[in-house]
Amino acid sequence: MTPRERMLAALRGEPADKIVWQPRLHHWYEVNRKRGTLPPRYQGWDILDIYDDLMATPRSYHYFGDAVKSIESDDVEVWTRRTTDTLAVRYVTPVGELHEWSRITEWGTSSMHREYPVKDVKDFKVLTYILQNQRFEFDPSLYEYARKRIGDRAPSIAGIPHVPVMRLFIWYMGYERGIIALWKHPKEVQELLQVMEENDDKRLVALKASPIEVINFGDNIHHDLSTPPIFRKYILPYYQRRTQELHDAGKLCTSHWDGRVKKLLPFMKETGLDAIECLTTQPQGDVTFEELREAMKTVTLMDGMPATYFLPATSATEVAACARKALELFSPRLVLGVGDMVPPDGDVEKVRLVSKIVDDFKP
Repeated sequence: MTPRERMLAALRGEPADKIVWQPRLHHWYEVNRKRGTLPPRYQGWDILDIYDDLMATPRSYHYFGDAVKSIESDDVEVWTRRTTDTLAVRYVTPVGELHEWSRITEWGTSSMHREYPVKDVKDFKVLTYILQNQRFEFDPSLYEYARKRIGDRAPSIAGIPHVPVMRLFIWYMGYERGIIALWKHPKEVQELLQVMEENDDKRLVALKASPIEVINFGDNIHHDLSTPPIFRKYILPYYQRRTQELHDAGKLCTSHWDGRVKKLLPFMKETGLDAIECLTTQPQGDVTFEELREAMKTVTLMDGMPATYFLPATSATEVAACARKALELFSPRLVLGVGDMVPPDGDVEKVRLVSKIVDDFKP
């Protein structure tokens, strides 16, 4: 079997000849490349060549993620201004403007909001106008380029935005303003969430008609942001509706849960998700492998190994023990990986160590 076939089998709960080892190396690679600290043997290498050398595979949404493009209407202008350490965006519409800016981190590989575009409910009409007038198109040339680059290393995965309530918190308002709006203006927030769902309807029409194999909800689920009452009311019904819709179209569904999740364990097997990625166990996360195994049942674990284990403070012996435990508890419903990513100062030889353990393991 190819790694692509093995991963699809794992998401379906079917047997495969080997488990896929899929550590996310992009952050490690980009930071070390920019600061000139890639290992000497990897200087000048493409990241896919590094994956091959390490006997690992990439998470392919880094390549297929933009295969469905959002296109603004002709009367919505988007202006951006980037400096070394900031990115400012201005949206100009017939019904008003939105402004946001983010701080770009030291090596330019990520950013964090310092000003969110939606300040209060008065801005909802502007965001509504933008979302209602967007359209979505599948880009076959980008897909074909990514497919040739990835080959049989992995199935095609495209991301879709956070579920609407998480989008409100993470993209548009920030958590504090978002949760206050949910409390003080429930009717207006519910109407905006419905607009986001209708926007998703249009995106999913393009995705369902595409050859993309796996759809990943980029949710960043964390039980302090999506508390059990919020999860039960706003997130679980959305998952159940969308996963059924996508399954009917022949797609597999995953979601990105990369925070503390213990309070949400009872919901996992009700979501309809085929797999949950970036789940992180103790000591970095707040759950044990055993707790995850009990909660997930027929949901595949993607990742599971703490990113901190790849830092110098953790021994190779501990890394090996962690990998073997995950393999034994979760096989065949496992795509072993690092929750969330191998850190820039991580030891890539530990990745190679896990590769050998995975290669020797018989599912």
